[in-house]
Order: sequence, then C-alpha cells, then structure tokens
Amino acid sequence: MSHASPLIESDIQAYLETHERKDLLRFITCGSVDDGKSTLIGRLLYDTQLIYEDQLAAVRRDTTKYGTTGEELDLALLVDGLQAEREQGITIDVAYRYFSTERRKFIIADTPGHEQYTRN
Repeated sequence: MSHASPLIESDIQAYLETHERKDLLRFITCGSVDDGKSTLIGRLLYDTQLIYEDQLAAVRRDTTKYGTTGEELDLALLVDGLQAEREQGITIDVAYRYFSTERRKFIIADTPGHEQYTRN
C-alpha cells in the first residue's frame, strides 16, 4: 500500500512520476525465535495506517483463531500469511512487504527465526 496523496485523484500521471522519483530503502528484520520480527513489521504497517480494511478484518478474525496476544490484535498475522505459519505462530518463509511515505518507498523482508527455515 502506498502513502495516500491528493494527487492520485486529481492527476494520476503526476502522482506516478513523483512516486517513481522517491528513494527506495530495503531492509530486513532478523533475530532469534520469538523476538517480535513479524510483530514489528505489523506494528509499522498498522501505525502508519497502510493496511486495507479487508486485511484488518481478516487479521481481527484470525487473531481469535490463531493469535498469540490474547484479545489484542495480533499484528504478526499481517505478515505471517501462510496457513502453517498462523497455526504454528512462527515465520516459515521470507515475507516481503511494500509501502511508501511522502518521501520514500520501502521494501521490508521478514525473515524466519528458526534455523531450519533459514536458507543459505
């Protein structure tokens, strides 16, 4: 999801040209098992309001089924989308999330904490 801009509605071509010129920052999360890598990315997306309503509704629904945070919204579910990841509460495969702000575009890679899921 991208940063909402009034240019989108008035002049899509100008918006696309402006967006194309933004710097791109790529980064990864890495750490041990249960260090909160997926939750950090989910929190970043949630706090910047870059989540579609249907995504948020699915996470709310899945929080009651798979969540590890009690009644609180499990933001890791925004990144851990595989059924096995949700059932086990772990990241199995690298997940990439894209978003942008007024100044920059970002690509975040969420990596597994379990050694057996880390590829060389």
